[in-house]
Amino acid sequence: MYYRPHPDDCQYSYPLDFTPIFNCDTQEIVHIDVPTERRPVNQAPPNNYHPAAIEAEGGYRKDLKPINITQPEGVSFKVDGRIIEWQNWKVHVGFNYREGIVLNNVTYNDKGIERGVFYRLSLAEMVVPYGNPEHPHQRKHAFDLGEYGGGYMTNSLALGCDCKGAIHYMDANFVNRAGASQTIKNAICIHEEDAGILFKHTDFRDDSVIVTRGRKLLISHVFTAANYEYCVYWIFHQDGTIQLEIKLTGILNTYAMNPGEDTHGWGTEVYPGVNAHNHQHLFCMRIDPNIDGPQNTVFQVDARAAPGEVGSAENKYGNAFYAHKTKFTTPKESMSDYDGSSSRTWEMANTNRINAYSHKPASYKLVSREVPTLLPKAGGLVWKRAGFARHAVHVTKCKPNLIADSIHPLIMLSRPRRPDPPGGPPRATDLRGPVTRSARMDRQAWG
Repeated sequence: MYYRPHPDDCQYSYPLDFTPIFNCDTQEIVHIDVPTERRPVNQAPPNNYHPAAIEAEGGYRKDLKPINITQPEGVSFKVDGRIIEWQNWKVHVGFNYREGIVLNNVTYNDKGIERGVFYRLSLAEMVVPYGNPEHPHQRKHAFDLGEYGGGYMTNSLALGCDCKGAIHYMDANFVNRAGASQTIKNAICIHEEDAGILFKHTDFRDDSVIVTRGRKLLISHVFTAANYEYCVYWIFHQDGTIQLEIKLTGILNTYAMNPGEDTHGWGTEVYPGVNAHNHQHLFCMRIDPNIDGPQNTVFQVDARAAPGEVGSAENKYGNAFYAHKTKFTTPKESMSDYDGSSSRTWEMANTNRINAYSHKPASYKLVSREVPTLLPKAGGLVWKRAGFARHAVHVTKCKPNLIADSIHPLIMLSRPRRPDPPGGPPRATDLRGPVTRSARMDRQAWG
């Protein structure tokens, strides 16, 4: 709960110390949580961000020169309905109330051959656990996609502010919670950006220089989840990389504190009387690979020092190392975490399609260096609810006839069919069987 001394004041500067419990069905307040230690309303002056408030304090910066982004010959991508083609890429752009942007049927034209890459890509879930152990803050762990809906909260974007340059917009059309059609104008922004140097080489022998500029295509939307804005960018590169980038902006979620109060390390005083609690933002990406067709296998890849001591026949100088691959054969095996010491990655491979030069399977590599551990303790409320966040990667079966179980990680990776074993993974039926493929059984990765 928050207080505003004036209608235009930022309420996050004036947090209240109690929490009403509201029954949405009956439209009644059924309880109010009041802390043992009371904290009065903040008496500090407002700290506002509206233009009038900024101008009253000296105005915006005036030391930036304009940057004009122009494409006088137009954009390099083509749009046909919901299908985009750009630099050999082809992708269908969908949208739903929960995930927001959903990319389907992602292919790459390899010298005239349209090769499958991914059947479906989406940001499927997220959780934001807060780290103050004082009651009732254990309840603060929003599932912004699963509970509120990233599609519902998507902004209508404005040229020159949210998106800059030569922009193509798509509206978002979906069925809302009332069963009616809903449209968000200009919900999806599509544009190109310079991507710096794509390739460069200087031959010191003859001083010849080759340099190529890179370009990238961005498909994005922005949604507002209460105090936070999440800017979601699906980025296609010319070298075959697909990148998901999420920018976080908005305002910190805050709580009241007494003058001179010790936060005990659970938060930071960001303004007089305002405590911003420690918290995490953990995202779950759903990946349905289609690498040269549906018969795909997932491997965990770790850089390892080769066996053999220095002076041995197999590693005489001790400098040998290689990429060790572990094939996932069951969903339980696939529950894996990032390991920086081995630069761990995960490969999605079509073992039936062999590259003519490397003699290895056609593959796409899942690379993520920013994979924090879920910090709430095992067995706690957040840990029980956010099963997808217990590990960096899960590989599960996709059952087309059970679409809700297949696309919702809170169901797929968190809902127990039997009581969970102490300290163990969520015991869902999908975690017991093999991940081998059949005509009616697909496979998908969650990371």
